[in-house]
Amino acid sequence: METPEVKHSRWPSPIWLVPLLSLLVAGWLLYDQLLQRDVQIVIRFDNGAGIKPGVELRYRGVPVGSVDEIVLDDDLKHVKVHASLNRDAEKLARENSRFWIVKPQLGIAGARNLDTLVSGKYIAVKPGDGEPKKTFKGLEAPPEQQPDTGLKLTLVADRVGSLKEGRHIYYRDLQVGTIGESHISDDGRFVEIEAIVQRQYAKLVRSNSEFWNSSGLTVDIGLFKGAEVQASSLENLLRGGVSFATPPEPGPLAKAGQRFSLHRHAEDDWLEWAPVMKWK
Repeated sequence: METPEVKHSRWPSPIWLVPLLSLLVAGWLLYDQLLQRDVQIVIRFDNGAGIKPGVELRYRGVPVGSVDEIVLDDDLKHVKVHASLNRDAEKLARENSRFWIVKPQLGIAGARNLDTLVSGKYIAVKPGDGEPKKTFKGLEAPPEQQPDTGLKLTLVADRVGSLKEGRHIYYRDLQVGTIGESHISDDGRFVEIEAIVQRQYAKLVRSNSEFWNSSGLTVDIGLFKGAEVQASSLENLLRGGVSFATPPEPGPLAKAGQRFSLHRHAEDDWLEWAPVMKWK
């Protein structure tokens, strides 16, 4: 009987192609899922009122992500919003990108974001131009209402009242600056409020200027004249703000970091001050 001849093929058995192809397909699917996976970011806010899981992140009115969860920060003074950005919007997660909560604003000067009364609040984003980043400090007001570079002063008051970051500073009812952060003084006796006056209006602030809280009402009741109610402006009353005036004989220009007392209301003569100051 002849012995059968066994020939060895140089190629592996075709049966091995099945698990190999399965491995390649699984690898491709995993890679595709990684490409499509959302970008995880964390936004730190002072207050997360009205924000809950599912709230949208929007850029130019277009949804680009959503909130996953909200947790308290370790210091118990802030909240951390964990959110997911769509993969096609990952370029929004960069240094200098700004996030803020959009909510309805009502005032004498007009109304904004009234659609949020129906749809609810959402988080808006303004992209930055830096390197990719995953953690951000949320703004308490839109970027255009944030303190800008300018003359930075410190206002000292007994209490902060309705003055919050992003409120406005007025000169003769014209907006000339913005309120920044507030802190308790080192000795714990006062509140120190950061005030930033826009550069083009910095010359209005002199060493003898007077600042007062113009967001409240002043009621003067007399036996014969009845009750007189005063407010700097209805807009100030509703939105909160600080006003200041400079005497007819202006003092030296205020210096960066100079401290001013923040009065509860204006004296009658302050409202009549109209100094002549050259701009150039």
